[in-house]
Amino acid sequence: MTSLDFEEHVLDNGLRVVLAPDDAVPIVGLALYYDVGSRDEEPGRSGFAHLFEHMMFQGSDHVGKAEHFGLIQGVGGSTNATTSEDRTNYYCSLPANQLELGLWLEADRMRSLQVTPENFENQRQTVMEERRQRVDDAPYGTAMVKLGEVSFDKWAYGHPVIGYWEDLEACTYDEVLAFHEAFYRPNNATLVLAGDLDPRATIETVRAWYGDIEPGVRPAYKDVAEPRRTGARSLRETDALARLPALFVNHQCPGYGHPDFFAFEVIETALMRGPSSRAHRGLVVEKQLAVQVSGGYDARRGPGLFRLAAVTGADRSLEELRLAWQAELDRLASEPMPQEELDKVLGRLRSSTVYGLEGVLSRALQLGRADLFCGDPGWENRYLEAIAEVRPQDLQRVAAEWLGPDSWVSMEVRPA
Repeated sequence: MTSLDFEEHVLDNGLRVVLAPDDAVPIVGLALYYDVGSRDEEPGRSGFAHLFEHMMFQGSDHVGKAEHFGLIQGVGGSTNATTSEDRTNYYCSLPANQLELGLWLEADRMRSLQVTPENFENQRQTVMEERRQRVDDAPYGTAMVKLGEVSFDKWAYGHPVIGYWEDLEACTYDEVLAFHEAFYRPNNATLVLAGDLDPRATIETVRAWYGDIEPGVRPAYKDVAEPRRTGARSLRETDALARLPALFVNHQCPGYGHPDFFAFEVIETALMRGPSSRAHRGLVVEKQLAVQVSGGYDARRGPGLFRLAAVTGADRSLEELRLAWQAELDRLASEPMPQEELDKVLGRLRSSTVYGLEGVLSRALQLGRADLFCGDPGWENRYLEAIAEVRPQDLQRVAAEWLGPDSWVSMEVRPA
């Protein structure tokens, strides 16, 4: 499958609905995207978007606390949610004859989520414990927060999605309630259904469950535009939890909708994806400067990052590692990528895209992302065509413009 058939609807209350029927297997995928992420938070009030990812499972008028998981799993389905800088999504896969259950569950909590003082305090403590495990008590955790802060000039993208400890500790029930009222409304959401469904019957069911939910007034979007970085910046940290030195490098880059997006997709695959990628082969296998490398293109609705995370041996030079990484980027800018290598990279991208569309849930998630980020679910259908048009000279130009030695932010982290 290389193209997705779908139809779009907009309810009177502003809810966007995308239906992608496919009766190959009796399964449906449901993805509900709310247009709210950490970029929408105010300074001193970080972590609210992620907190609501948790709050949404605390019950609604007709669903008890934590029953959402049990009801989905009880019919053989699965469900989860994620939060990023740019969006929060809730998703599930279900047997096709249980689609109405998924629609009802999402509608009930959109309409009547139990944002009570008790649920707020319980989930605030849960999120604080999650932050402790993922940041405060994790190797390189606090260093990564600092790296994010200096990689952006604007606070919207420069603070962690999970929030700051002091903000989570200080936030009040009334503040969190106001955040929910502002963003969790139908006119700030996209509902995507993919799989074995009858579009005509399904949209009528959607109208029945969602059509009378009151819309709201969304706060203005935060300005996330960033000035182009004109100088490199280096930071050094020690970490008592780290066992090996590590190097993290961020380059500023454009986001979704920018003409260079597709070139960055190719560059990420060439540099970072698989054991034959340039970074793994050059930094790990040949020069043995790192024991592992990861990273790639962190595309966002606003400005993004091109990342390297590399862990090295105790006796290795982090500066030598950084220079070797920059040399790989410089080679992209100065030498046309051989056509044979480009064909291999494009083949890897094509296969991962096609395989990623096999599951109905992954289709729903990709259509929802395209609708929210690009204003058009059909963006996914043009992806492979756009990737195929990337030429070696495009990669050279993009690498020279965005990945030069005067535009990175790096952080060296050594064991304390």
